[in-house]
Amino acid sequence: MTDRHTADITVTTDDGVVTVRCAGELDLSSARALRKALLEPVHAGARGVVADLTETTFCDSTVFSVLVEAYRDAAARNVPYAIAAGQAAVARPLQILGLNRLLPLHTRPDTAQAAVAAGRS
Repeated sequence: MTDRHTADITVTTDDGVVTVRCAGELDLSSARALRKALLEPVHAGARGVVADLTETTFCDSTVFSVLVEAYRDAAARNVPYAIAAGQAAVARPLQILGLNRLLPLHTRPDTAQAAVAAGRS
């Protein structure tokens, strides 16, 4: 028997800015739920969207694809979008892949939320 840790994804809204918080391991099994949580507010015209991955302990390539897709959809709809990724489990692979040059990354959720609320990513 294997011990499987899954992600806990919660969505909150504050003054039109949606924050999607992910705790635990994000992988293929949680990518669909993350994609839905990020893209629904983008498509609904949210004031902004923040992916808070500061409590994420593991992230695989499927999830990185979801983060890029959400960024591109948000940019196409002029919805500010940012990612808070302070954990090495997320931030380091994003740097290795060069995605830190594409995606609007912040080390803390509050700075990501402030950037989105100000209309910046």
